[in-house]
Amino acid sequence: MPSNTTAVAIRFVDLALRYKQWDEIQTLSEDEVQILFDTVSAAGFDPARVVPGKLRGHYRDQDGSSTGETYPINGLCPFKVVSGDEDGDHYFATGWLDCALRRVVNGSTRQNEGREKLTEVMAEEIERSVPLEPIPLTPEGDLLREYPPGTCGYGLIYFVKHTRDESSLGSCVGVHEYCDNWMDRRRATKTHDALVCRGCHLRVLFPKEVKTYGDLRQVLASQQVQSPA
Repeated sequence: MPSNTTAVAIRFVDLALRYKQWDEIQTLSEDEVQILFDTVSAAGFDPARVVPGKLRGHYRDQDGSSTGETYPINGLCPFKVVSGDEDGDHYFATGWLDCALRRVVNGSTRQNEGREKLTEVMAEEIERSVPLEPIPLTPEGDLLREYPPGTCGYGLIYFVKHTRDESSLGSCVGVHEYCDNWMDRRRATKTHDALVCRGCHLRVLFPKEVKTYGDLRQVLASQQVQSPA
């Protein structure tokens, strides 16, 4: 476990244990808000700010339309995460931060877990939440981003499992960065498969023996090195 991750986890756990009634807190000091910001950043999100506020999600019908009913995103944590893009509020990061706070508070009060155990748990969750590093596809800068993980059905629903280099490369392999369309693995020749973007139709060949994202990363890196300038 990287030492900086452990250091972030220690500060977060200490902050979480500092207050007994988080749902009644309205303000935190600048240093305390920075701890929340650093924790979300270490967990792989890209926050612009962490500010006071509550977010609510909308229940959806099967066709995707809103039912009009809502549910809390951060029922315990009085702060929300704001992203740097036009969307403003970062719902997933806010939900993750709420889950992190719940895990520490409930671990302490309901399971009698000590500071050392809670720090270990949070350091693991911070590491686990970091997305797969995008895979370079072309010398021009095309990237493959992991298939976005969905929330869990119950419990700490924003503590999700991300794709890793050792994960198997299936049929729908992820998202074409910037283009934002799905990419599929398809059979191309006797010896090669191809990644094909559904939107812009970028096509990248690689040996059909590739089994994992790590294999793909290594093979494509090697092909780009061998390509003439």
